[in-house]
Order: sequence, then structure tokens, then C-alpha cells
Amino acid sequence: MRRAPTMPKLHQRILARLADVQYSTNAQLARWCEVDLRRISEAIQKLLAANLVDGSLLTRPMILHLTPAGGRLLGVSLPAGRRHASWSVMTHACHLNVVQELMLKRHVGFRFLSRVELLKQGLNPAFGEHGGIDEAGTSWFVLLDDYMMTSDVRIPRSWTRRHTPNKKYWLDPTGRAWHDVAQRFMVICTDERHVMRHREWILKNKLPAEVVQIKPLWKS
Repeated sequence: MRRAPTMPKLHQRILARLADVQYSTNAQLARWCEVDLRRISEAIQKLLAANLVDGSLLTRPMILHLTPAGGRLLGVSLPAGRRHASWSVMTHACHLNVVQELMLKRHVGFRFLSRVELLKQGLNPAFGEHGGIDEAGTSWFVLLDDYMMTSDVRIPRSWTRRHTPNKKYWLDPTGRAWHDVAQRFMVICTDERHVMRHREWILKNKLPAEVVQIKPLWKS
């Protein structure tokens, strides 16, 4: 775990978590740090004042992320474009945190693989595509739909599409598809009616996918 020196442990844990997940809400940080919202809010206010974290503070819940100063303090490099991330990118990351909590409850030791780990497997994920593994060694492909994708195009294409590999990590020019490496396929959706449409389409077309609904963190 990355830790910043000479800081309260709670502050260190918050910064380390943001370095790992990029974006998070107050409530998500509170659950991960196993403290109440009051303590998290107090810590966040101090980190904001120190210019170590920043975020979309006008939204409820707010979205927090490391500043360049926070990254330097931890000795980590922030992804390019962090200061200019779109609303969809930030909310998607926070919904992915919800999925990780859900998967950890169901599957011991579950974690999402980093982009570099996936590139080393010949994959090159598109937006919404995430790979994971649990303690039992089961590999997962998670397609997170919080943007109302169409069932008949995105779901089968994501599962079978042959990726264009990054030659720095994978020498074979043909790349791989998610169905080559994943043992389980899960579609996560934030809209109840859209969940039903996905389930009906998947059942009709006999794809090996499970559809699960999560509550949206923001309502349009």
C-alpha cells in the first residue's frame, strides 16, 4: 500500500485509496477506511485545504481525486488528462467502486486488474470493459453499463471482439478477445428497465452472461 509520510493514518489511507481507484465518493472512502462519514469529511476537508485532493465538489455525492501535489507526495504518477476527465469517466469510476464492493462480498479476494495487467494478456479494453480475478483463480470480464448501451451491439461485440494489442506488452499482432481469457462474464447496469432488456436479449441469444443491477450514485 502506498503511504504518504508524516501524516495521520486516515489521511494516508484516503490518499492511497484515491491513488488506486482514481475517483471516489466520501461514502466509498468511509467504507474502505472503516470509519464514519463525519471522520472522513473532516479528513477530506484538511486534505482539500492542503491541496492534496480535489474534486467535483458541487455534486452530491462529491467526486474526489488526487491532485498532482498528492501524487508527488505518494510518489505515484497520475494518468494523463486527470485534470480534464469528463463527467462520464468520473462517475463510471465511482460506479466501478460499487461493483468492486459487490464482487468482494460474493467472491473472496476479488480485485480488478490494472490496465497494464490486461495489456500483458493481449487485451486492450474499451470504455466500460474491466477484467478481474478472485482468490479462487476465477477470471472475470465485467461490462459496466451506466450509459444505457444497446444490448444487441455492445454486449456480443465486447465478448467476442478481437483486441488490437499494445506491442509494448504483447508481441502477437492478432491480440485476444475477452472470451479467450475470462471464465465468467457479468454485465452490470444502473437502470432497472435496461437490466430487463439486457436479460431478455442475453437469454434469447444464449450468451454466457449474468446481468446484475446496482443503484446509480447520481440520478439524471
